[in-house]
Amino acid sequence: MPLNKLRLIVLALCLAPMAVPASAQDTEQLVRGRASYSPALTLALLKKIEAFCAGADKSAREPLAKAIAAWQQRHAGLLLENARVRDELIAEANAPTAPPGLKAELDRMLKVRVPEQVESDYRKLVPPDASKGWASKAFTCGAHAGTIDSGQYDLARFDPAVAAYLQKRMHQAGKGGAGGQ
Repeated sequence: MPLNKLRLIVLALCLAPMAVPASAQDTEQLVRGRASYSPALTLALLKKIEAFCAGADKSAREPLAKAIAAWQQRHAGLLLENARVRDELIAEANAPTAPPGLKAELDRMLKVRVPEQVESDYRKLVPPDASKGWASKAFTCGAHAGTIDSGQYDLARFDPAVAAYLQKRMHQAGKGGAGGQ
């Protein structure tokens, strides 16, 4: 992969999904960058919400756990392909021909920025006062179960370009392709 394209992918890890690139090829590289972390980021966020709800009563805890399990089932293939994309990018950044500092940039994005984003999103979704009393916690957990069940956290809904990209790679891999890039 040309070095400038790999750098563009790493840049995509910093940019919001609405970034407007210069060309269609750049668009695919930015989508590939987001595809390296987006589904896993959402799963980490849902698991963090589930951990918060672990202390809720059974009537609030169980619907959330079921909603997250259903989300994982719906996204199982996307999560596997997400890991493949991430592994490819890491391998490219570790290659002897990669530009100096690229590995450090990618590591920072995946090990620092992505967890920071999970934490930031969590603080927005589960405010500190949500744990004040069982009723507040039950309401928060029930509300999240409902939004997960309704597809609000589904990749196809909040980042359709990444969902399509990962589906395309899965389809190509199923036909004996290289997984798409």
